[in-house]
Amino acid sequence: MPSSISDSSLDDGVLPLEPGLPPIGSQAEIHAARVATTGLIGAMVFVLLSAEFGARYLYPRISHIQHRVMSDQLAVKSLGADANPPSPSVLLVGNSLLLRGLDYPRVRQSLSPNIRPVRYVIENTEYLDWYYGLKRLFAEGVRPSKVVVCLNLAQTLSHSILSESPRELFLAGDLLAASRDAGLDTTQTSNVVFSHWSAFYTGREGIRNFILNSTAPAYARELHRLANVPPILPSDEEMIRLSRERLRALNDLCREHGTQLMFVIPPSIKSTGRSNLLLTAGSLEGIDVDEPVPSGSLGAEYFRGDRYHLNEKGAIIFTDALARDLRSRLH
Repeated sequence: MPSSISDSSLDDGVLPLEPGLPPIGSQAEIHAARVATTGLIGAMVFVLLSAEFGARYLYPRISHIQHRVMSDQLAVKSLGADANPPSPSVLLVGNSLLLRGLDYPRVRQSLSPNIRPVRYVIENTEYLDWYYGLKRLFAEGVRPSKVVVCLNLAQTLSHSILSESPRELFLAGDLLAASRDAGLDTTQTSNVVFSHWSAFYTGREGIRNFILNSTAPAYARELHRLANVPPILPSDEEMIRLSRERLRALNDLCREHGTQLMFVIPPSIKSTGRSNLLLTAGSLEGIDVDEPVPSGSLGAEYFRGDRYHLNEKGAIIFTDALARDLRSRLH
């Protein structure tokens, strides 16, 4: 009889089964499975929280790059709105070309006490990173007298955004707009959103590179060399059109917040004539585009082994030329 079968199953400590379902074990087995599942979930949560804590508080202490970025950020925050500043201030933003090309102590000493330069550099950043990055800085009350954006032509035309930028540079309200401008799909856009809120998620590539550089520097250098592929650029007419559009957007953003834009072209080892496209675009828009050291005017002895970044000798020349041009504009 069905009732007697059911009662017998319960007496044996085995749950009754629905027709067609496999046995699910005794009460003791079910309890053990629940304990194991809860423990596994707890362990996963612990690992994720530990990773987030480490990325927020420990990684900046051991990573020279992240420590320098955070130091730059603190200096930038000091450029608040001041109706009567003691001296003009200059915010210099860019990527490794500015980091290696600008002798920061030298430019501060050269411009002091009449002009206060503040550097903010994040490696591998390009146009969209700094357009939305400046929007965030202005929204947070940063008001330098002049903003200097240092990018080459390819970086100015780029549609890429750095994986760290959503957290380091973007406002939450700009995440979708930045993703749209970068041409990201739904999955990539979700990565941008997650990166804004999680230090571990946004720093995963930097942490990986830090470990790789610490454990296998030769392998890391080779990976970097293989990844450094020259971009494919459009026609000169299209580059001038897009350069004008982007310079105009940057200039309008700065003017809306009461500051002036100065767009600086970093030195390159050979002259292809393409830097002149940025100069032409700036001239057509009436925007200050400066090339302190003309492309091709410095030989290989002024560049590092990659023939892309300036060495110490080249940095002195670029720094002195940039300081001269800043003094002429902020006298």
